[in-house]
Amino acid sequence: MHLFVVTTGDDRHDALAFVRNLWDTCGEVLGMAVPVEGTGTEVEPGGGWDACLPGAAGSADVRGTQGLLAARRRPGPGVWQAALRREHDVLCLSVMLAPDAADGLGWAELDAQWSRVVRTARSTQRHEAGVIGSARLYLARLSEPDPRPPNGVSAAPSVAPEGPLTSYVRAHAPTADNASAGWPYAGVVVPQGFAVWETSTSQDARDERRLLVVAAHDRDPELTAWVWTTRTRALPPLGKYLLHAAKLRYQLRVWASAEGIGRLRAATDRVVGDVLEKTGASRRRTGRHSELLDASRALVDLQARERGLVDRSTRSREMSRTVEIAAANLTGLSGDPELGGLFADDRALSEWFIQRLDDDATYLEAALRRCTQVGALADQLVQRDVQRRQETVNLGLTGAIGAILMSLAAVQSLQYTVPLPGSVKPAVVAALGALALVASLVVLRVVVPERRWTLAMLRLGAGALGGTVAWVVASALGGGALGPGWTWLWGAVGAAVALAAAAAGTGRGDRGGGT
Repeated sequence: MHLFVVTTGDDRHDALAFVRNLWDTCGEVLGMAVPVEGTGTEVEPGGGWDACLPGAAGSADVRGTQGLLAARRRPGPGVWQAALRREHDVLCLSVMLAPDAADGLGWAELDAQWSRVVRTARSTQRHEAGVIGSARLYLARLSEPDPRPPNGVSAAPSVAPEGPLTSYVRAHAPTADNASAGWPYAGVVVPQGFAVWETSTSQDARDERRLLVVAAHDRDPELTAWVWTTRTRALPPLGKYLLHAAKLRYQLRVWASAEGIGRLRAATDRVVGDVLEKTGASRRRTGRHSELLDASRALVDLQARERGLVDRSTRSREMSRTVEIAAANLTGLSGDPELGGLFADDRALSEWFIQRLDDDATYLEAALRRCTQVGALADQLVQRDVQRRQETVNLGLTGAIGAILMSLAAVQSLQYTVPLPGSVKPAVVAALGALALVASLVVLRVVVPERRWTLAMLRLGAGALGGTVAWVVASALGGGALGPGWTWLWGAVGAAVALAAAAAGTGRGDRGGGT
């Protein structure tokens, strides 16, 4: 068995915890409690389990400890071993259950034992997190030699669909649920001289694979080196092949779980259409302020969608590159680019997936370009409309304030004395200041209509103007006889009335498109 988990990303700690549970369960359930001599490792990883992750304290370098990290076995006859390795950014757990012939255990019994180990580990850890994939290899050798050819090398086992070997594996091989009924007819002889079948489920995104590997009766060392371990204790060639195949199908699962490109493009087109419609409406009827606001909100949504497109487009390109690397490694590790069976299935999946990712990236980049261009155009239109409204308000306010200043200048130049009682003059000065404040707040509200605080400031300014006007009226009517208490009361009443009127007026304006 080979299990592959990530050592980077958000799920790395969950993945490491699951592998550690499996590792401990191998000792508790399968009796693998002592180190494997000659490997230079102990039962537990040197430097602790955290050293298995890149950049962790105790790691040999920023990539993390590489190669064989730990190995354990069960004492006694047969080969009951587990090995923990790190291959670049992947942690690999490999387990061999090869009992002595006298034990009388076959594939079904060994498969049940490993399933028990997995169930025990899953009971305490969410196993899906960070698991790239796994594979169960059911191994066998022919009990009798085939006729030996003149060169002295045993012939490879036959995978003929109606041959005795195919009939035997069909009857005894553990198969996955929903396995293809035609798997016995998809056997292949690999360049190493072994017969290989796959009895996995037919789903492309499968995360567990089941392989049958049968060797000639005298090819046990070669079989071990291909499926279990090499002289350097490295991951064997078939293990490396299954690792890259697992990466391919892991990327397929990630791609399938993401939002569909078609839905993303359709949502983007809806936002683009909404922006174009709202900006067009604002151009046809410049007085409809609500349409300007709608266009602004649609523009914000468009920009958010643009960031989503950027993220998805770049990730699609990254995924495409990852799949291309995995596909190239699969071709190199298979030993024959035209090999059939499961190797042809992996090859066909990688070719389809690469093409699909390339198509996705092309469509995403087109949608992103459309989104960017329409967003820039809409932004210009919205800003131009807002600027025009600002200029209109500025012109009106300039005229009003200019008229006031002209009147004041004429009064001063003609030395005209305004017949105001002394008690009224402070109130008039305050009212003029409040009027100037309200004028500036009106401009601010027009420039930044989507901010609620500008509306609040405008209403407060209106309240201040109402309070000062009430002060002027109270001072004029009272002739200076009103005390401070009555003056404050009149001011408060005026401010309250102005606030209520401003709230009602701005509320109707926001609903009806005016300010």
